[in-house]
Parts: sequence; structure tokens; C-alpha cells
Amino acid sequence: MDWRRAKSVLILAFLMLNLLLGYQLWTEWRAQLNTSADWTSLPAETRQIMAEKKIRIESKIPSETPSMKDLSYLLKQSSSDKGIGIKPIASPPETRIVFNPKELTDALGKVISELDKYAYDDPGSREGVFVLNRIENGYPMFDIHLELYNKDQKIRGYRQDVIQVLSSQEAKDQQVLPASKALTPLIEKQLVPGSVIKDIRLGYHGQIFDTEEQLAAPSWRVLLESGEVYYVHAVSGEIDTGNGNADRTAERNMAAMGERKTL
Repeated sequence: MDWRRAKSVLILAFLMLNLLLGYQLWTEWRAQLNTSADWTSLPAETRQIMAEKKIRIESKIPSETPSMKDLSYLLKQSSSDKGIGIKPIASPPETRIVFNPKELTDALGKVISELDKYAYDDPGSREGVFVLNRIENGYPMFDIHLELYNKDQKIRGYRQDVIQVLSSQEAKDQQVLPASKALTPLIEKQLVPGSVIKDIRLGYHGQIFDTEEQLAAPSWRVLLESGEVYYVHAVSGEIDTGNGNADRTAERNMAAMGERKTL
């Protein structure tokens, strides 16, 4: 056997393997850059204000800037309506299934209508309640919820907003603002010193009015560690503190507190 030649072949194979691994690392790094941006994507002036006000961002700043349009829909049933209580689940499944869409659909798809159109919202959930948002065009509707009430590691009841999406041929697609640009006025003018941003997400938001037909606009949702929520219109940049839905949310939560005791 020609050991010198065999040695050369092994060295060449080793170099090729290193090149392959290096290429894989490079492509993974590029993919991460394409899906998220570091907080350094904010203007220098904004970063200076963050330092002065001791504001922290503990979430990736998305870099996506898709074209989106307003969403019109009929609110067929609101979970905050009087007489709409928590519906008990006869055979409560384990809470772990909420993290697996297929298992969740298999367990509760015949109990909860259009369950496959809702997605788990971990940052928006609270103790004892898993919150899922309605998904349209691949993005969450932050005001349309499916709430799964859990106790002792079992999902024991639910409440659901039921909607019918309307054709929106008149609405025009518009490219949304980058998250970094939407955050800038929020940080500079709205957030109090010491605020911590824990989640930044693109979706739809619109105040719920006392009418059947509703409108939701592309919006960046910014969640704070304190529980406060801000919505930034993803086209105009207008900021909504979320207070427009505060009464609805409070009414829903107070009713739920009383009903959960009976689950």
C-alpha cells in the first residue's frame, strides 16, 4: 500500500469536511441575519436615549418588512359578551399539548371550532390561561383570542372569539415599516425609564367597536415585562397604547376569575 498517497487522500478529505462544515455555519449565520436584527439596528440617538432611560430590549428585533393590507371581518361572537362564559371540556387533556399544534388539534379539534386557525401566543398568555391568536394571512390577530383555561396541568375550559373574514378587495397592499423604525418613537417618547421590552411581533390590531363589522390594521405589537402593551401602526407609525381595549379586557378577566373557580 502506498501510505504516502493514502495520507494525502485523508488530508484532502479532512480539508473538504472542514470546508463543508464551514459553509453550513455560514449559511446558518446568514439565515439568522435574514430573520432578525440586533438592537444595534436602531439609530444611534435612540440607543443613547435607551442608555439614559435604562431601557432594555430582551427580544430580537424582526427585520421582516412584508406588504400587508387592512383586514375587515365580522365579529360573530366575542368572549366578553354577556352570557358567554367559559365552556368546560368534558375530557380535559394535558396542558403540554398546547406547545404542539398537531397534538392540540388532535385532542380538541372536534371540541373547539376552527382550532387550526389559532396559534399559541406565549408572551401574551398569563397564569392559568393559555392565549391563542387567530391567524390570517400568516399573521396573528392580536385582538381575536382563543383562551384555554388550565388547572392542575389540565386544560379544563375555553372561551373563543368567533369571526368571519370579509373580502378586502378595496384595501391596498403597503410595505410595512421596519420594526426598528416603529420602535424609535416608542422608546424616545412613550416608554418610562427602566422599561424592558420582552416581545416584538408583527400582526393585525384594531380597536373593537360596538358593531358587527370590524377593521384591523397591520401593526407591530410591543410587549413590556410589566405587562403593558403598545401597538405601532405598521404603515403610519401611529402609536396605540392598547387602552382602547382595556375595558373589554378587564371585563373578560373579571368574569373569567369567577368562572375559573368552578372548573
